[in-house]
Amino acid sequence: MRPRIGVTSWHHQDAEEQWEYIRDNYTRAVSKAGGLPSILPIASLDLIPEYLETVDGLLFTGGEDVHPSFYGEMVLERCGKIDEKRDLFEIELCRQALERDLPVLGICRGCQLINVALGGTLYQDLSYRPGTSPLHDAPKERRGEPIHGVKILPETRLGQIMGVGEAKVTSSHHQILREIAPSLKMNALGEDGAIEGVEGERFRFLLAVQWHPERLALHDPLHLRLFRAFIESTIRAR
Repeated sequence: MRPRIGVTSWHHQDAEEQWEYIRDNYTRAVSKAGGLPSILPIASLDLIPEYLETVDGLLFTGGEDVHPSFYGEMVLERCGKIDEKRDLFEIELCRQALERDLPVLGICRGCQLINVALGGTLYQDLSYRPGTSPLHDAPKERRGEPIHGVKILPETRLGQIMGVGEAKVTSSHHQILREIAPSLKMNALGEDGAIEGVEGERFRFLLAVQWHPERLALHDPLHLRLFRAFIESTIRAR
């Protein structure tokens, strides 16, 4: 049987109802890499142990900004939309998953969320980090294209998985990692020196990137490698 991968979702409120939703490129990338995606609705914290009993690994997806209070800051002017209920749920979900040594992959907000959950901090907007490239926040019409480069650091798990020292990626975020959590180490750098990925050596599989490999994985084997390595780690973890 395919390993079951829990995929985090996010809220959308319209005039009449609140929706729980996710872009399908996350779930399609998981499926193509050999996993069985299972969307995890945001829920009360007491359901987390039961959620974790049903999955072999977790994928933390993109979305809103992480509330700065979770890393000891006030909300600044350029901080974006926040969903504290999602933050609370995902931070606890991440911590409990890692206590169980479940494989975890983070993408974009997921990278930021994992860093915060383990004690790291963020820049609330790219403009608060001097010299940061605007290409981190690609226009909508170019979000499926590889438009900026990242350096993948040698002697990292990401480097072993990707098998290259540089890659072209696509991004759409306005926050970025500032201080890396003590249990993580950097595995990728942007052309502007910004942190583009982190990983945890003491965990079975804990890896997160700031870009969006799911937007490229369906037609680019290089970016599919990340999902395949993640799925393979969940099979070994059984």
